[in-house]
Amino acid sequence: MKFGWKYYWSPTPKRVRQIADGIASACVFAGAISSMNGDAKMGTIVFLIGFLSKAISNFFTHGD
Repeated sequence: MKFGWKYYWSPTPKRVRQIADGIASACVFAGAISSMNGDAKMGTIVFLIGFLSKAISNFFTHGD
């Protein structure tokens, strides 16, 4: 598996996609709960963590 800027548009390995999607889904759920309970800062931080996990997963590709 390789990681780098030039791999952004390359296909992402299935396992990395699954992990990133799971983290993003959990962060959306936790961020929504935090925001509804009146902790907007924590909700925003959790949403950002989910977004970054999904964005960073795009930099992985299969190794040669």
